[in-house]
Amino acid sequence: MRCAGLRVAIALAGGLACLSAAVVAPPALAQADEPRLDELLRRPAFREAWDRVFRRERNVDRWVHVFAGGGEGTVLPGRAFARDGQRYVVGIVCRPHDCADNRLFVLFKEDGSQAWARLVAKDIDLTFGQPAGAIRALLVEVAGR
Repeated sequence: MRCAGLRVAIALAGGLACLSAAVVAPPALAQADEPRLDELLRRPAFREAWDRVFRRERNVDRWVHVFAGGGEGTVLPGRAFARDGQRYVVGIVCRPHDCADNRLFVLFKEDGSQAWARLVAKDIDLTFGQPAGAIRALLVEVAGR
């Protein structure tokens, strides 16, 4: 009887892993590279792009600013991908202890020259960096909402 319960637990864990992977990056965007947002922000170009998006932003949760300053945040694997001849990198971070309801997706040009972001929270869905049509649609796709 214990084996049957163990098989159910393993099947559930596998299903949850597949579900979380689908939420983090749609299959169309998945590639081998898995950049981490905290690592990207250590690169000057990516940090400058982040700062341009969030420096004067008042309409963002405090945890995002804390994370950017080296504080706590649950960093999820990101993705590098190409779309319409342009290469992008997406970094993902969640509010500590509340990943299901507070996720920030940051889309960078591959060289870090530009960034846009989307905060998806329980009752909030905000974009940052003034993304235009195609970039806004890409942020929606990346965030899965």
